[in-house]
This record gives sequence, structure tokens and C-alpha cells, in this order.
Amino acid sequence: MKSLFSIFLVIFLSKGCSQEQDLSDVKIIYGANNRGFHRTIQIEKDVFTVVNKRDAKPVLVELTDAQWNEIGKLYSKIDLNTFNDLEGPTMERAYDGKPHADMSIIVKDKTYTTKGFDHTIPPAKIKEFVDYINKLADDAVAKNPVLGSYSVEELLSKDVSKKEYFISFDADKVSGFMGCNMYSGTYEFQEETISFGPLMATKKYCENEMENETSWFKVSSEVSTFKMEDKTILLYDNENNLVLKATKK
Repeated sequence: MKSLFSIFLVIFLSKGCSQEQDLSDVKIIYGANNRGFHRTIQIEKDVFTVVNKRDAKPVLVELTDAQWNEIGKLYSKIDLNTFNDLEGPTMERAYDGKPHADMSIIVKDKTYTTKGFDHTIPPAKIKEFVDYINKLADDAVAKNPVLGSYSVEELLSKDVSKKEYFISFDADKVSGFMGCNMYSGTYEFQEETISFGPLMATKKYCENEMENETSWFKVSSEVSTFKMEDKTILLYDNENNLVLKATKK
């Protein structure tokens, strides 16, 4: 009888350390930040949102029933009794080697928060959960549609298709050639908006080839939106005037 009671007590205590899979009264917030990275994942009432840029609006991620069930299953393994004491096994965040991450769980009127950890290296006790929600966030991030190198066909209503002008987009860098000097700079895009930072260029002078280049350097700072039409990119200014048209090589 005593041994039977002991078994019951162990089962009872082990259940007390975990939660049900029902997330209806639970809010989960995961955040990771450093100078070059930002991510916020929020899960609340069957809504999964992700923010991947500072000051950006949350993006709703549509999850399947199987994905929601997996989140619930992994959440049920988390022990809230020890959650506030969880801390990562590494300290790369101390020298900016990794973004600083933490996670909070709000159940009704009580909040539980980790002591912090390196992004992608969470405490072992929540590793499955953290890895899974970050994978969902990674899969939801739209691939950059503008990546690639393009031959410029039109610049400020001028047909320049006979020229050898081009513009190339890497992950966060734009570069190209508009007749005389090679140039490069940074750019940012989100959905249909795009903006260019200051463009740096070599200092050559090319007779009869400077007008278009100078115009591009001036107007590039006014570019605000873009459209993709198959392999063609269209760049527009703040007044929706077409600035540049180019087709992927």
C-alpha cells in the first residue's frame, strides 16, 4: 500500500511540473536582439506572430493543426517551477557573438521569465521548444525577391538597354555600374518598400558618360517602392514615378 502511494505521489508531482497542451490562457514571448539582429516571436490564443526587424509590424504566421499540436506538446514539457532559474550554457552574447535571447511565459496573472541565453543556444530544458518555434519563424521569413544581378533597361524614362548598365542585390548590399564608376551601398526592403543608403563610388571621370550616372546617384535616395514582374524589377520614387527598370541576367 505504501509503495502504491509513493508511485501515485511521484506521478502527481511530475504532472505538477508540466502544463497541459491547451494554450488558450497562455502568452509566450521570445525575444532575441543585438546590434545587427532582431526577432520577436509571440504566441497567444492560437496566434503566432514574428517580427524580424526593429519597428516592423508583426507578421502573422499561418500554422497547420499539426504544428499547433507540436507546440502544445513541447510546451507541456516545460517546468514552470524552475523556469525563472533557466540560463543558457554559453555567454557569446557578452561580446556580441550571439544575440541576447530570453523567453517569458504568462499564465493568467503570473509571469515566468528566463535569466537569458544566447540565441540558438537555449537552456537544455527548453531547447526543443525554442528550437521549434524559431524554425517556424525561419520558415515563415519571406525570401528576398530582389536578389540577383539585373541589366538596366530604363533609367528615368530613358532607354538605356544598349548600355552595359547593371544593378545587383546581395543580402543587404546593392552594387552596380551606370556608365563610368562602380558603386555600392546598403539597402533595406520589406514587402513592397525598398530604400537605399548612400552610394559609394570610384572617382573616375568619363566623358559623355556622367549624366546618367549622376542622375542615378541623385535619385537613388528617393526610391521607396518596388515591383517584381517575373524577372524584371521596377523601382519607384515617393510620387510613384518609375525610376529604374531592369531585368535579371
